[in-house]
Amino acid sequence: MTPTVLSFINLKGGVAKTTATVQLADALAFVKQKRVLVIDLDPQTNATLALIGETRWERADDERQTLAHLFLDLLNGTRDFNPQRAIVRGASNLNRLNEADIARLGDASYGRVDVLPSSIRLIDVQDHMANIAARTHYSVGPMEVIKKIVAPAFTHYDYVLIDCPPNLGFVTQNGLEVSDHYLIPTIPDRLSTYGIPQIATRIAEIRRARDLRLHCLGVLITKYQSASAQHRQGLARLHDDLQTAFAHTGERTPPILTTLLPQTNASAEAMNHDRPVQNYRDKYGGGLVAGQAAYKYGLDLADEIEDLLSGQDRPPSPFSSWAHAMQTRQES
Repeated sequence: MTPTVLSFINLKGGVAKTTATVQLADALAFVKQKRVLVIDLDPQTNATLALIGETRWERADDERQTLAHLFLDLLNGTRDFNPQRAIVRGASNLNRLNEADIARLGDASYGRVDVLPSSIRLIDVQDHMANIAARTHYSVGPMEVIKKIVAPAFTHYDYVLIDCPPNLGFVTQNGLEVSDHYLIPTIPDRLSTYGIPQIATRIAEIRRARDLRLHCLGVLITKYQSASAQHRQGLARLHDDLQTAFAHTGERTPPILTTLLPQTNASAEAMNHDRPVQNYRDKYGGGLVAGQAAYKYGLDLADEIEDLLSGQDRPPSPFSSWAHAMQTRQES
């Protein structure tokens, strides 16, 4: 099986990057019945805690089976990390299978989310990543640890979603090295979109230097508030900003996804792994937001991601129809 590998990146924190990653993983796994691996490269460990909870994470950290320990092994000459053991199978509070069920089913085709957990120890690791090449006698570069040690396990999945930290250092580059595409989640305001030109330029340099197939799949609007004039204006100018940002990168201007993820209490509550939920609708909210049930935006996102990957265009969602009208007025 050849999976689709998608990294989520923004240099600004607090843009719901992790929330979007987890929500997409849940939609692909438990609605579309895909096998999904989430790789949490962010030292904040939010995706890890949202998917497996604190108790399971503490066990992984105590057993030295987090991604921080993978890098520490290479820096310290230890051999604690085992990728097959480190992958936590049956993550998410939507999972209905116990560990015995998962072991029995093996590679059978059924929807589930697995996760490679992060650790706050990655903060310290990032400062020493450049030493990995010398410590491994130049057999492993600091940007290719995931590629050489973890990527062989990708063949068991339909999708691999990588939650990157808000920087373009070696840890993030490990995610980009194995990715087919990257997605930029952003709030449509100046602070959140300010770093997009830097992302576009730096990743273009990395792509050329490393001969990667990587390109930007699109920009995902998050925490959107339709009543906010700042958000409406930010979205209206974003296409032109993206044209400028990507003009010299050697790739096309990425689309702005027609699925806009609104800011809802339900999406924040959905990141609490210990909260009991019945199904995807229960987890992500059945209340109406801009005329549509809140949980449907995550389903729309999964549909749109699959359409973009297959090269299909989608009509604008009702939630973003005002943006189309605003653009039409500007062009006329």
